[in-house]
Amino acid sequence: MRSLGELRRRLVVLLRRDQFDRELQEEMDHHIAMRAQTHIGDGAAPMAARQNARREFGNSLLLRERSRDAWGLTTVDALLQDLAYGWRQLGHQPALTAMAVLTLGVGIGATTAIFGIVNAVLLRPLPFDAPDRLVRVVSSNLQGIGDKASYPDFADWKSRNHVFTAMAAFHTDRFTLTGTPGGEPLHASCAIVSADLFSLLGVRAALGRTFLPDEDRLTGSTGGFVAILSHQLWLDRFGSDQNVLGRTLDVDGRPFTIVGVMPAGFRFPEEAASVDFWIPAAIDFVRRPGTPSMAEERRNHYVTVIARLRPRTHVLDAQSDLATIVRGLNREHPDIAPRIVHVVPELDGVAGDARPPLLMVFAAVGCVLLIACANVANLLLARGAARQREMAVRGALGAGRARLVRQLLVEGLLLAGLSGVVGAVTLFGTFGSIVAFVPAAVPRLADAHVDATMLLFVVTLSALTGVVFGLAPAFQVSHVDMTGALKEGGRALSTGAHHSRLRRTLVIADVAIAAALLVGAGLLIQSLWSLEHVDPGLRPDDVLTFKVDLPYVRYPGAPAQPRFFEALMQRLRNVPGVRTASAVLPLPMDGNIGTGFDIEGHPMAAAQRPLTRYSWIEPEYFRTLRIPLLQGRDFTLRDTLESTPVVIVNETFARQFLSDGRILGLRIAPGIGNGYPLPPMREIVGMVGDVKTQGPMKSVEPLVYVPLAQSPLGSMTVVVQTALDSSAILPAVRQAVASLDRALPIYDVKLLDEYVGASKAVSRFVGVVFGLFAALALILAAVGLYGVISYAVTQRTHEIGIRMALGARTAEVIGLVVGEGLKLTMIGVCLGLLAALAFARTLSGFLYGVAPTDVLTLVLVGPLLLIVAILASYVPAHRAVNLDPTVALRAE
Repeated sequence: MRSLGELRRRLVVLLRRDQFDRELQEEMDHHIAMRAQTHIGDGAAPMAARQNARREFGNSLLLRERSRDAWGLTTVDALLQDLAYGWRQLGHQPALTAMAVLTLGVGIGATTAIFGIVNAVLLRPLPFDAPDRLVRVVSSNLQGIGDKASYPDFADWKSRNHVFTAMAAFHTDRFTLTGTPGGEPLHASCAIVSADLFSLLGVRAALGRTFLPDEDRLTGSTGGFVAILSHQLWLDRFGSDQNVLGRTLDVDGRPFTIVGVMPAGFRFPEEAASVDFWIPAAIDFVRRPGTPSMAEERRNHYVTVIARLRPRTHVLDAQSDLATIVRGLNREHPDIAPRIVHVVPELDGVAGDARPPLLMVFAAVGCVLLIACANVANLLLARGAARQREMAVRGALGAGRARLVRQLLVEGLLLAGLSGVVGAVTLFGTFGSIVAFVPAAVPRLADAHVDATMLLFVVTLSALTGVVFGLAPAFQVSHVDMTGALKEGGRALSTGAHHSRLRRTLVIADVAIAAALLVGAGLLIQSLWSLEHVDPGLRPDDVLTFKVDLPYVRYPGAPAQPRFFEALMQRLRNVPGVRTASAVLPLPMDGNIGTGFDIEGHPMAAAQRPLTRYSWIEPEYFRTLRIPLLQGRDFTLRDTLESTPVVIVNETFARQFLSDGRILGLRIAPGIGNGYPLPPMREIVGMVGDVKTQGPMKSVEPLVYVPLAQSPLGSMTVVVQTALDSSAILPAVRQAVASLDRALPIYDVKLLDEYVGASKAVSRFVGVVFGLFAALALILAAVGLYGVISYAVTQRTHEIGIRMALGARTAEVIGLVVGEGLKLTMIGVCLGLLAALAFARTLSGFLYGVAPTDVLTLVLVGPLLLIVAILASYVPAHRAVNLDPTVALRAE
């Protein structure tokens, strides 16, 4: 540790060195003035003048080097001197410094915020053991539809593969928990998993144990069902009771023994918002009377498969191995529609459809940052040009190129450091709002928060931009003509054609990027307009929805399940303010269920059967959602298991499969037959209008509706059309359910409008964010263009003065200046439109009702940028025409 005396001595050295530098600067200025008066003024030969200058400045160099030796300046001292000098230089031009810091800071902050979301969702490793070896096996039909596997397929993959150390299957569901210390029934989310899932992930229970291998079946060692609690459920409903192990959890009327509690923060599946508890796949093997269990049906594709690669095994090796197994299974089961598989990293499987929109937004904000960087580089190049004489003097006094470059790098890093601070403030101030605007369906969004990684990203981005901004003027200095720069006069201080081209190139790049972003934003905004005005085939306004899940133990199929919903509909229709009520599964824009089917008189092998979507509904469903009935009749209370099996189809189904024009009276057999020993032939009794069940951007698919009474089901979404505000009738709705079963909670209470809005959320997010960034890019491009034109006017002051003295008209001078701006803009627009066309296909997945090469958008972007260019160029042009020719001529 240094003594107080040593610190005092170093402080005196620094103060005296600063004083010395100021005196040395005055001496340099004196030498320059003397040289101008003595050598140039008296007409001395230029060569002799240069030799005398070298001699004089050589003496100054010797003085400088001796002084440095005398003061004992070290590398650290010199760096501190550079920092102090750089800070003073930034302070000499506060307006320029503030503009550069704010421009770059906002760009860094916005880029880091989007990076934080991308990192949390797409880049951050999964919180499991060796996550790079975790993969997902995606199963689909030959058309690429679907991503789930059947349990028998999973079992065969597991037993036959040669590339995985372990495989597990899972799916999610919701159950009603009763008998917990919290008292009230709780509708909780659950993951149903194969027993070896936790060992595959390398995760242990915080309390108790995970599942045993033989607990996949009811013949397990415990002799019954077992469950593992999440840490949050253990806290909320069991009060962190350490004696919770061995207690019974009532799940839909079935007793489950609690065998473990998972650690805090553990979540699986990762894409799920939350999971309250886990149970083994034994529950899937429970048989309902007259039907096989869902886990024994090879046609029932409902599980997601995860696996762990063997060491030194690549994903492509696993793909090849699984493809061979699946081809064999297709041959072994010709009555099942053939399947194909894809093996993808588990992180990609978790991200799913969220990857393209997030990368698109990240690319947009990156483009804005590039424009901000180009603008700041232009500002610094202009500032560097104004400092050429200073650099020439310092170089003539002995400062080498490396010394000058170091000084400019330090100044660039100082500027970047200030921008980083502004970026960090912007990040903290806006990150929460940006995350809140991201669609809730994006997986792992809960992990997005400002952390050390994001702050490191700010620092790294700031450092990189600082080096770039330091190198740009440093490159400029390396080409300075020392002799010319030391001459007095405006033209001597000009930076030459090379540096003018560099600044113009940066502006062209600004405009090109802005043009490409504006094209993308224009396409996305048109797409959003089309989405907002697309007809979904139903009217979602004034419709309240909620879900009801009947425990199978208390409601074992028919007639209990249909009877409950029939009674509930009757009570709801009698609630004041309710126009009508019904029930459906799945609710439009909240999932889908598909099945193959046969048409009477046209038998097909199971593998060739056409596919259709399938919905269970209660009577008055079409009236509740205002779906037009085009032919035939609606379902009635007379459509029961004892009556003729019936079905209603949508327009697309009739158009694709019933092309002869005859619809009513035809019979089809969808492959789902709840309540019947085998799926029966159903008579088509009606046809309804198409509904965009998968969202407004998706095409309409064939769809059949069956009456719930003829295909009993315990989980339904109730839809209530109301004349009042939903909050006003919600208590009466809850009372109607409680009057039938007080132990039955309702959940996911939402307006149908919310589902429709959620189906547009990703497109709205991309479109709005892209539009905002495009607008910001347009503003930054205008600022950059204004800066270059302004600087060009300053450099051409003498020329403009001569033109005006010779009688040039005002319009000619304005045309000269504005023409320069239009020329740069036209080049940038052409390059930007070419880039937009090259990347148009990337946007196609986000567009609806507009082509990626929409002519109107391409045509409008050019004039818009030209108008902005005229406005940005007019201000310096107006300043130019107001110059006093006498003053302008003296500028030389």
